[in-house]
Amino acid sequence: RGNSPFDIRHRLTVAWNYALPFGKGRKWLSGGGPAEYALGGWQVNGISTFQTGLPFTPTANSATVNTGTGSRPDRIGDGKLDSPTVDRWFDTAAFVTPAQFTYGNSGRNILYGPGRVNFDFSLFKEFRITEGLKLQFRTEFFNLFNTPQFDLPNAAIGASSAGTITGIVGTPRQIQFGFKVVF
Repeated sequence: RGNSPFDIRHRLTVAWNYALPFGKGRKWLSGGGPAEYALGGWQVNGISTFQTGLPFTPTANSATVNTGTGSRPDRIGDGKLDSPTVDRWFDTAAFVTPAQFTYGNSGRNILYGPGRVNFDFSLFKEFRITEGLKLQFRTEFFNLFNTPQFDLPNAAIGASSAGTITGIVGTPRQIQFGFKVVF
């Protein structure tokens, strides 16, 4: 009995878009007269996501039961740190390897990994070709601020790297440009 492996306690996603309020300009036609044209058609968009971390289970680095499966450690403390870092995400001293041929008393998914923050942003510009045909230029920034999304820590109690985070999930910043025909 324990928390689900995908138990995200809090998640907030905010999506927004805004049509930029540019007015009209004037240009001279080849026949010599002025004509108005739209400077508008610009739009900015964003998606911001904030979420708490996923749960994980501390495990024993060496099997203590003769079942062919992994073992859990004995829990002798809370294991949570007030100010975790990627070098020390949880207190590994709160867990010990159980005696040989015994099951550890540590629960399933009792600790939580790092949360995630992500900002996506895009800028669009539409060009009217005919009354029913538009060409849209778009540039999109995924993970705009290149915020690292850290993976779960190494939870193998007894391993030299226990409690450290060595990986990331998701992707670093990506930028793409494109054209879209709207009809």
